[in-house]
Parts: sequence; C-alpha cells; structure tokens
Amino acid sequence: MMRLGLVLLAVSCFPTSTFAVGEGEASLSGGVGLAVAFQDHTRAGLQVEARLLRGISDAWAARLGLQTAWYPAKSDLPPAHITAQSAGLTWAADVLNLVPFVDLGVAVADIRGGGFTPSWRLGGQVGLGADYFLRRHLTLSLLVHADYFPLRLAGGHDAQPTQVSAALYLGHVF
Repeated sequence: MMRLGLVLLAVSCFPTSTFAVGEGEASLSGGVGLAVAFQDHTRAGLQVEARLLRGISDAWAARLGLQTAWYPAKSDLPPAHITAQSAGLTWAADVLNLVPFVDLGVAVADIRGGGFTPSWRLGGQVGLGADYFLRRHLTLSLLVHADYFPLRLAGGHDAQPTQVSAALYLGHVF
C-alpha cells in the first residue's frame, strides 16, 4: 500500500499536457465544505459554492461565485445563514498536475438569522487553494478562504461577521 502511495505521488508530480484555465478557457465548479463564522459567538456550519472562472491569460482568471452557508442553532442563538455573490481574480502557478492558486475578490452578502437584524453587507475575500487535474477537463480542488463584510449596504447594523471556509470542489474545464 505504501509503494502504491509513493507511485501515485511521483506520477502526480510529473508535468503533463494539462494546464489550468488558460486564456479563452472557462471552468465551472461546485463544492461543499465546512464554514466557521466569527461574531460574538463562533459557529460552525455547512457551505455550498459555485464558481465560474474565465481565463484572461495563462496565469490569471476572472472569477464569479455564489456561496451560501448555513449555521445551526447554538445554545440561545437561532439558526443563521449567509449568502454571498462575489467577483474577483485568481492567479494560478500552473506547472504540474497540482496547480496552487491565490484568490482575491469582492463580495456582497445577505445575512439573516442568528439573532441579527437582516442586512446586506459589502466585503472582501481572500483564499488559497490547489487544483488537481484528474483528467484534462476534470479538476478536484481544495479552497480555504476568508470573507469579511465590514460595510453595511442595507438593513441592521449589528451583523458584520467574518467567516472562514474549507471546501472540496469538482470542476469541468471547457
């Protein structure tokens, strides 16, 4: 079993003909993962996200995203959810089957529940991740990102949560 693991590790490190989202290419991926919100109380929940990337160059891609996180009731706090739409840029170091990337963006969030007055907030996103090419047009990705929503657009003044999430994505490059 150990030998098989070493062989798979060695094979995954060899350069192949697969590339990250290149100029003119696009990628659609969806993922599920753990989300943690930090406000007065730390809460863990589930996040689902869809991402669309369009290659600007071999290293840069424009990104649109839609994510929603659900947080269950905790002690005296009712359930909460945060839904955010985002736009940003992704930079990828495309050298191997494993492609690390950095993700930066701006997000608008609809925050509801959790004892807070519903509100719309504007904030930023920063993330680190890696794509692994299972096949030329099929990727498995891990992305860890933080969202911070400090600016109130509408609604209550009391909710400006920070959330951190880690999720696995399955994507198709076309």
